[in-house]
Amino acid sequence: MDTTDLSIMRYIRGGGCASKISPEDLSSILCGLKAPEDDNVLAGLGGFEDAGVYRLTDTIAIVQTVDFLTPVVQDPYAFGRIAAANALSDIYAMGAAPKTAMNMVCFSPKHYGLAVLKEIIRGGIDKMKEARVSLIGGHSVDDVEIKYGLAVTGIAHPDSIVRNEGARAGDLLVLTKPLGTGILITAIKEGAVDDATTKRAIEVMTQLNDKASQIMQEAGVHAATDVTGFGLIGHLSEMIKDSIGVELFVEHIPCITEATRLLASGMASGGLHRNRGFYAARVEGSADGDLCDILYDPQTSGGLLFAIDPADRTRMDRLAHEKGLEFPVIGVFTKEPKGKIVLR
Repeated sequence: MDTTDLSIMRYIRGGGCASKISPEDLSSILCGLKAPEDDNVLAGLGGFEDAGVYRLTDTIAIVQTVDFLTPVVQDPYAFGRIAAANALSDIYAMGAAPKTAMNMVCFSPKHYGLAVLKEIIRGGIDKMKEARVSLIGGHSVDDVEIKYGLAVTGIAHPDSIVRNEGARAGDLLVLTKPLGTGILITAIKEGAVDDATTKRAIEVMTQLNDKASQIMQEAGVHAATDVTGFGLIGHLSEMIKDSIGVELFVEHIPCITEATRLLASGMASGGLHRNRGFYAARVEGSADGDLCDILYDPQTSGGLLFAIDPADRTRMDRLAHEKGLEFPVIGVFTKEPKGKIVLR
């Protein structure tokens, strides 16, 4: 290969967006296997939280996650930034502050040249600098399928951990980033978008959830998660489980304009169809076909999704405005029907 060609689009082999093994499949895999834990594990395999939490002292808990991706855009530097932001997001979703990270790299210097790898790592490092995270090591494997991500450790007070479960009936549902990155990634792979659309996708995926995490903590949320591979419907299903329900105000859900246009023309990711197969049974009501479909779109480095008391909405809006942000309310949690997502 000509090592001056830093394009990595030709090496994408499907995947890309942050798709995951479903909770149902993971439960089946782990059935009969007893994971080692002690009393200081505050969040482990149970509950499918965004990150694991271990209490070190009465005032300090470490919050740990690991995430990596295959390339989602052509530019290796942008890919590195996206992969790092995506991995950091799980720490922010738990209400913790990321402190250290370790690189995870699968790459074949023989096939692609070290100049490409340098750009990927440079992108990740720049995003870690923005997040004030220290890079302390990593691990690499010679692999012809490129993958990059981070193992991240954060800290939080044990009593301030934000879990994905805990929303109460009457709470408002807030989303901090627009949907549609899975559709855009698919279109980028197929060369179906222009430079401006690619730039918009990169802007959304490289935006850290640090400010959103600070705001949700200061405003006082009851539950939170980040929207990634299971799409909005999948991650919202984890928030309600079979305990409460939720009504979605579909028209208020922020979506990337270019993604909705592409979806209307027939462009959709494979992950969208898989998510719909897993979670459609939880959904009641109807909406415009394209708007309904985008709710299943798997996101890469998506926004935070959190539950907040209506009395705290004014404070949240003020905090967001001070940081130049706007967080739309996209729904309300309900007592009934339990375990159902109702489209309004």
